[in-house]
Amino acid sequence: MIQSRSNVMRSISIAVTIIFLLVSILASTESVDAASKLKVTVTKKTIYVGQTAKLKANKNVKWTVSRKKIAKLTKIRKRTVTVKGLKAGTVYVKAKAGKKYKRIKIVVKPKVKMRLESSSDFIGIGEVCALKVKLGKSSGAINDAVFSSSDKSIAIVNPRGLVTGISPGTVTITAKSKEDKSIKAKVEINVVATKAGMLTLQVDLTDEDRYPAGKTAKVWLPVPQNDDYQSISAINIDAPAAKAAELKRDSAGGKQMYIEWDADTKPADRKAVLSYHIYRRAVVRDEDLRSKEKGTINKAEFKDELKRTRWSGSLKSGIVKETADKIVAEAKAKTVYDKAYAIYDWMCDNMTRIDDKTVIFGDVVSILEGKRDAGSCMDMNSVFVALCRAEGIPARNLFGLRFAPVPPQKIGPNCRAEFYLPGYGWVEADPALAIKQSWGHESEYIGKNAPNAAVWEAIKDNYWGNGEENWVCVSMGRDITLTPPQSVVAKEYLEVLNPYDPEKKVSTINLYMFPYGEFGGEYIPCQKAAEFKYEYSFEEEDPLDCGC
Repeated sequence: MIQSRSNVMRSISIAVTIIFLLVSILASTESVDAASKLKVTVTKKTIYVGQTAKLKANKNVKWTVSRKKIAKLTKIRKRTVTVKGLKAGTVYVKAKAGKKYKRIKIVVKPKVKMRLESSSDFIGIGEVCALKVKLGKSSGAINDAVFSSSDKSIAIVNPRGLVTGISPGTVTITAKSKEDKSIKAKVEINVVATKAGMLTLQVDLTDEDRYPAGKTAKVWLPVPQNDDYQSISAINIDAPAAKAAELKRDSAGGKQMYIEWDADTKPADRKAVLSYHIYRRAVVRDEDLRSKEKGTINKAEFKDELKRTRWSGSLKSGIVKETADKIVAEAKAKTVYDKAYAIYDWMCDNMTRIDDKTVIFGDVVSILEGKRDAGSCMDMNSVFVALCRAEGIPARNLFGLRFAPVPPQKIGPNCRAEFYLPGYGWVEADPALAIKQSWGHESEYIGKNAPNAAVWEAIKDNYWGNGEENWVCVSMGRDITLTPPQSVVAKEYLEVLNPYDPEKKVSTINLYMFPYGEFGGEYIPCQKAAEFKYEYSFEEEDPLDCGC
């Protein structure tokens, strides 16, 4: 009996000891757990209506939200929860573990539209434009946007919003928020046709019979420069025997390569090769061009593009001003855009251009008075520029080289025209090339009342605000003095290039589209290959491989 009681007491003692140990262990665990602080990933978060945000705690918690009409909790887990904005306002999400808790302030803002802005709506093949994502009126970009292209064969976009043109066409670039894919925006990017390659100009004054030793020879070669549609790089001159071979600027601000061989140079050594890399993209008219006009023209800023030139005629009185005023009045044109288009439209429907290979150099008054027909792109586009200037619209001729669209790529001189649209920029117009399309088809195309007037209207539309890529602009000035100045212009130059100067005292160059040369201070006719030998050649490259 005594032994039985002893066994019972021993069992009780062991049980008490085990219970004590368990309690101690549990107490120790609770103490350790209580020692670690409750933490949450953020204490404040801003979201938009419809957007979600994920919250995290470092231990098991109970999640609650203060105002369920402002935000609700979804995907509730022990240590994570997702909060979704329902309407604008401020709420607090509580994460509670035992007696400890953390409050997270959630600001819900009204849902706004995402905007996607591009640095350019038109890019060439291999060219890039940058995208910026914005919300509402905010000027700050969203950092969590994911970009995608609707057609990667036309354009691709990288994670930072840089778009690269791959082939001609129109592509849609989409930006979506990582956190809320319902917030997105789109923009259209037009990839246009592009020309790229190395252009080379070889000059040869080695004909000893025509250019004997003992006299100085000089040439000025036009060099294109960068603008909105073309990029020029890798300019190089190879003229080992030349006394000077320097890149300079003429009086109109254009670039030129000046080369001089002194009197001691052997005739056989008077050779030079100028080369440069070109990247040129097509000019594509904005569909809403007319609506882009904003503000007025600052005449002081565009004084060079509004002034009279030697062959433009008076812009304040006489036939140029009278013709321009009549065109604008009949069209009831009030804006810059409408006036410029009225002039273009009138020229296309009322002027003719003879199929003549002779290059005539833009005597506007004689053309308007009917003393002679317009024979070149220079003639026709000089009329457009003069009529625009007479109406106070900045306009200019673009002088350059045109490549045949298909091999063999013959290169020839070509003139285009531009007018300035306030609030937008320079707009190309080419009535000369539009009218040229009618050669041999006068009864079918020309005039509003032609049998196939719809075709004619389509042709006119094609050369208004558009320009092909098979071209490079080399200069834009008129009445130019070269650097160093050319000698007093020789009689031959006056007769060929400035035939309407009765006093034969012109010392400036009407335009600078061709290489200009002098031998012994006398002008070398630039249009006669037998006298001034120069040749252009072009080695085309894939715009994606050219490293532009």
